[in-house]
Amino acid sequence: MKRIIKALTLFVLFATCISWMNCGDDNPLAPSSLAGTWNLVSFTDKEDNVTVNAGEATDIGGGIIFTVTGSLVLTETRYTFTLSITFSIPGLPPATDTETSTGTYSISGSTLTIVEDGTGETETINISTSGDRLTLEDDEVKLVFEKQ
Repeated sequence: MKRIIKALTLFVLFATCISWMNCGDDNPLAPSSLAGTWNLVSFTDKEDNVTVNAGEATDIGGGIIFTVTGSLVLTETRYTFTLSITFSIPGLPPATDTETSTGTYSISGSTLTIVEDGTGETETINISTSGDRLTLEDDEVKLVFEKQ
């Protein structure tokens, strides 16, 4: 009987130690869990209620077609966000505009705060994850990414 109690006690102590070691890894919004490359899946302009799927040509009227692609690269403290838009206007060759933003970020609860390099401009946006999807959303836009 003493052997069983001793074995159970050791098991409980072992399980408790493992549980304590893994506590920090369960937070899906921890910077270490978010590190990596995230590819843009969709972009929603909430003011105009328009959602565009990344990589798909979208007709915005008047024969103007655009395609959006993007990525978000995160380390534990820094971000690089790249967004490319290719416009096709009848009678003109396609034109691509690529914008890149880099800086630092922090997360508190479900709020992502970014500080852009160069300008020092600070923005806050809601952040959430579901499986391999990351969503950034504020009153104007919603960006959905998928981990590469």
